[in-house]
Amino acid sequence: HASTIFNRLYQHLEPKRYLSDTPPEPLLLALGTAWEKHLEYLLLKNGIQAERPDELLSPEGIAYSPDLLVFNGITRLGEIKLTFQSSRDYPLSGTEYNGLPPKADKWLVQMMLYAYWLGLHEGWLCVLFLGDRPLTKDSLRVFEIGWTDRELQENADMCLNFAHSEGLL
Repeated sequence: HASTIFNRLYQHLEPKRYLSDTPPEPLLLALGTAWEKHLEYLLLKNGIQAERPDELLSPEGIAYSPDLLVFNGITRLGEIKLTFQSSRDYPLSGTEYNGLPPKADKWLVQMMLYAYWLGLHEGWLCVLFLGDRPLTKDSLRVFEIGWTDRELQENADMCLNFAHSEGLL
C-alpha cells in the first residue's frame, strides 16, 4: 500500500519523529476516522461535491486510498487530517501563504503521490489542529495547493525509488 511507502520514507528521513517500532495511536486513528466521516457529511450538506473513492491501484500495482475527490469547479484531491499539533507554525489563510512548514511534508508527499497517479494538479488539505488551546475557529485550516508536472514527477520518482531500494516493490 502507498501508505507503507511514505510511512517508511519518513521513518527513514525523520526517525525521531516517526518511530518505526511505535504502533499508530488508536485514539488518534479513531478520532481521525470520525472527523473524516463528519467532514464529508458537512461538505455534502453545504453543496460541495466531494466523494471518497474506493481503494485505487496505481499503474505500478500499488494500492492507495485518497480521502476525497472534490469536484467543485475543478477536480481536486482532498486530504483530511486531524492532528495533536498546534496550528502555530501554519499559515492562517489557505490562499495567501508561501508554503506549509516542514512538519507538513509527509502530508504533502502523500498528496502529491496520489495526485500524480490521478493526473491531478490541485489539492485541498483540511487540517483540524487539536493541539490548539483553546480550540477556536482558526484551529480548522484549509489549504488549496497546486503542483506542476515536474513537482509531481519528482515526488513520484523519489517515492518509487525509495520503495524499490527498501524492497517494497
